[in-house]
Amino acid sequence: MNKFTRICVVCPAETALKKLSAAHIPVRDCVKNGARFIFSVKDKHVKKVFAIFKKPCYNIAVTELSRKARLKRAFFRRFAIALGAALFLAAAIYANSLVLKISVTGSGSYLAPEVMRIIKQSGARLYRPASGIDVPSATGRILALPQVTFCNVQKRGSILYVDVQVDEENLSSSSSGDLVADVGGKVLKITAICGIARVSAGQEVQKGDVLIAAKTLAGDRETAGVAVGFAVMQCARVYEYPAPCESEGNLANAYKAALIFGEEVISRSHSVKSAQNGVIYIVEITYLHKLNININ
Repeated sequence: MNKFTRICVVCPAETALKKLSAAHIPVRDCVKNGARFIFSVKDKHVKKVFAIFKKPCYNIAVTELSRKARLKRAFFRRFAIALGAALFLAAAIYANSLVLKISVTGSGSYLAPEVMRIIKQSGARLYRPASGIDVPSATGRILALPQVTFCNVQKRGSILYVDVQVDEENLSSSSSGDLVADVGGKVLKITAICGIARVSAGQEVQKGDVLIAAKTLAGDRETAGVAVGFAVMQCARVYEYPAPCESEGNLANAYKAALIFGEEVISRSHSVKSAQNGVIYIVEITYLHKLNININ
């Protein structure tokens, strides 16, 4: 294989040969072309030749690489191209595996805030691989949301699509208003699946106060939305029961009259006062009151 590199230097031939000979560098195929002296040296001497003629007064250049050097350069060039292509392909594959956006679609898109919360709790993170998402768990929890009949979590490209479908017939009859307290009391629990909770646990509210607003957050702004959720309140009620006289039977009837259908009584007490036609039992009860909106 040809291992000689062709070099051209602007220098008198005698001067060039003298310098090369002093450095014990053998040359071949010498040609004098005007002010230029062209010669060949083995590849291993090329760096030394350039060191000899490094002064600015010499103009030196390689005119032809040896076949070995050309093959070596071509190999490294192709290797660099192949390596670059491989790195680009690996980067593209990795980038395509990332979740760059999460989109909630379908007739149940109004449930987006709660769906997003479930998806993120199931491992979905922006700029993270989709392989870390527990899809079966997320699907089950989304299907448990009010009126949801279908859910499909699928990644297409860099977007994670969560298709949520709801029962259209029941959806059409859903309330579009707020969840409002129908009695006064203390809020024990408030859960806003959709919408914005206006109260928190432990807060006292009056009849007519908004518990969950039919709003959704778009950045820092509130826009129209749907209220879905429930509240548990601790309420008190005072009831007067007239009786002809004070007795165990009349007390039992007073307590029975004070019971509220469907509510859980947690405490009760009574007092008795005289009346014109007998007595009046004053019954005080504390009970749990549950109310919801758009939950079957």
